[in-house]
Amino acid sequence: MPGFAPPSAPGREEVLPEPGAGPRADPLVQRALERAVPADLAPADERQLAVLGRAVWLAEVTGADRAKWPGYFPAAGMTSGYSRVRIQGLIARRDAEHQADAVVHLVWAGADPSGAFLDGRTATLRFTRQAGTWIPLR
Repeated sequence: MPGFAPPSAPGREEVLPEPGAGPRADPLVQRALERAVPADLAPADERQLAVLGRAVWLAEVTGADRAKWPGYFPAAGMTSGYSRVRIQGLIARRDAEHQADAVVHLVWAGADPSGAFLDGRTATLRFTRQAGTWIPLR
């Protein structure tokens, strides 16, 4: 999430990693996300949305497993051309605009179709609950 500075504990300054720091910096990204937006979902929902958000985003950027969410990915065979994708950190929170829904904020890394690898890319996914199941929304 560009432009946010996570609060730090008194006497304990934690700096976000430099671009290109690689997977060893991912725990810093995760902690920064967790500090930036306080948890507001039931822990079970938060865990379920984290797993689901990760899977849906990987399907979004790689094209893999899109058939699992036909309402979200109408053309299951399409791919975005991204490679070497990894999730650096993610959080699930209540959607401020639609309180019954949730959002997953994530920071990810990957090579775009031209081969340029960048970390610190951000994305937000929305989910709604239908019949007790979280469903991704466009």
